[in-house]
This record gives sequence, structure tokens and C-alpha cells, in this order.
Amino acid sequence: MPVSRLNIALERSELVLPQTGEIAVFRAQTDFNYDVLPANRRRFFNSFKPQHDGLQVQGPAAPDVPKEGQFGASLVHITRSKQETLGLIAKALLATEAGGLVIVDGNRTDGIDSIHKHCKSHLPPDGSLAKHHGRIFWIRRPVVLPDPVLAWRDDLNLARNKDGFFSAPGMFSPARADPGSLLLAAHFDTRIAGDVADLGAGWGWLSAAALKTAPDIRRIDLFEAEKTALEAARQNIADPRATFHWADVVQMDTDPRYDAILCNPPFHQGRAATPSLGLSFIETAARLLKPKGTLWLVANRQLPYEATLDARFAHIQTLEETHHFKAILAARPKSSRPHQSANSAAPARTGPRRKRR
Repeated sequence: MPVSRLNIALERSELVLPQTGEIAVFRAQTDFNYDVLPANRRRFFNSFKPQHDGLQVQGPAAPDVPKEGQFGASLVHITRSKQETLGLIAKALLATEAGGLVIVDGNRTDGIDSIHKHCKSHLPPDGSLAKHHGRIFWIRRPVVLPDPVLAWRDDLNLARNKDGFFSAPGMFSPARADPGSLLLAAHFDTRIAGDVADLGAGWGWLSAAALKTAPDIRRIDLFEAEKTALEAARQNIADPRATFHWADVVQMDTDPRYDAILCNPPFHQGRAATPSLGLSFIETAARLLKPKGTLWLVANRQLPYEATLDARFAHIQTLEETHHFKAILAARPKSSRPHQSANSAAPARTGPRRKRR
């Protein structure tokens, strides 16, 4: 693991941590070495289930960013969403005591230079270091935060999007339902019945579409790793047949119990394309389905899912294929035992999940 910008800034004494007080880490990462932060003072926050669970070995982790509190300092890892990052910086400032430091770190490819420039217009940084194709900078928390900074925090609140559903920056396709979900839902019919699951449910659009289309659904379980998206789904679906689960789909218990599964799986970890993540979702779906169950799947057209689908299901039907997407119906899982192949290995998690199409 390369030496981080945080380590370099501290070693050069350009950045000095407070001697007392807890240190909050917002969007903490499992692949980041936090040994430079005192173990008894660091507190991790990440609402993405795989990261949250993996962070426990380094220190206490919680899914929810604190709304108020007295931290001596805070560290924010930026995300690929500028709005989400600015909102996290605002929350970190609010959670840090007056005069304390809020440290912001990120890569250029994720937009750190834009974030740095944006912050400078309202809160001039105390220091900055460019290194390893990225930047780290730090801000001293003023007693009174400027109104534009408070607006950054408010931008993270759930709000209705163009489809009338609640969502927020940082979620997958927050502005409206993505084209892949629209393609798959166009084929929903009464074959979706009984006990149903939605793997990687996001803010709930696919489940809402299924409940509207298929009256014989007895219950539908929404599984989503990003807790903020799951909370949006709770707001979007009032149907009593729906239940909501904060879960890592790859790691969840997989006893066969569903008649149908809906799935628009992610295939990115950060910027890197990771087709094996989608393959792991297919493996989980095959294990969760009853012997006559069906998987309703949508994916980018170029993704190599067919070999795993053929290995795990007796019947495969392409419902529709466009220039960008393919909607597939897979039926009758062949076995409750996972098919082992190099392509189906569960990927390592290196950052908050972000679906990208």
C-alpha cells in the first residue's frame, strides 16, 4: 500500500492533528491505512455495507454521518459525486468543533481539484498538498458556517426527482430511472408472483414497477448495500408487501426462498469496471431462487454474463436487446451449489459502490 497523502502531509509537519478529541473519517475506506490516526480516537463513517463491515477491524464504524457532535478533527474522502462530496464536507464541518480541522483527500480523476477550488471560494484552506495524482487540503472550522456551505449539507437531503421518487446525490441514477431499468420493467408481467427479491434495489424504482405490474406478488424484499439509497426506497414504497434490508448481496445468506428475483446489478467499484461483481449477483440470485424460480436481469450489452447464466440456469431467454442494454429472463436454477469459476469469484471491495452505465 503506497504512502498516503495524509501520511506525507503529517510527516512534513504541514498538517498537525489536534492532541485531543476524536477524529471522524467520512466515507472511510477499507483499503486506506489509518494507522497514522490514533486508534483510540478515530471513528469511521460509511453507509456502504461492504465498507462498513470491513472497517470494523480498524476501529469503530457506523453507517450514519453524525448530524452534530464535537470532533477534534475530521477527514473526508471525496466521492465521484461533486454534490455528495460537498455535502459530506459540510457535515464534517458541522461535526467538528470550532477551530478544529476538516481534512479533504481525493484523486484528480475523482474531481479533487474542482472540490478544492469550490471550497476556496467560501472557506480558504489552511494548507494543501498535491501528490500521487491527487490532493489533500485542510480547512479550519469557523464558528459560523457560511450559508452556501449549509446549503451543501441540505443538498444531501432526500428530494423528489423527475420521476417523483425520493433520491439524493451519490445514489445510482438519482435524477430518474435509468434506461436499463426502464427496459427491464417494460417486460414485467404476471409471471412475477409469490415471494420476490430485488437485489441491488437502489432507491426502489424496479420494485415499485413490479408491485404496480404484478398483482400476485405476495411479498418483495429489497436488498441494497447503500443505506442512504435504502432509506430513499422506504420513502418511495409504502406497499405493506415490501420489506427493506441493508445488505451486501454477495455475502448474504442464500437459502432458496424466492419465486422471482429482479436485478440491475452494479459492475463498477469506483472507476474500475468489475464485471465479476455482476457475476456474483447472478450467483447469489441462483442460490436464492426456488427450483422453478425466475431471474429478471438487465445489463450492459457488452458484459460477459451469458456463460455464468448458462451454467446456473436451465432456461435463458433474451427479452430485448438494444444498442446499450440486454434484458434477460433466466429460469430454473440448476443447483443450489455455486458454480465455481475464475469469472464468478467475489471481487474485492475497494470503495463505495457506484453503478455506472
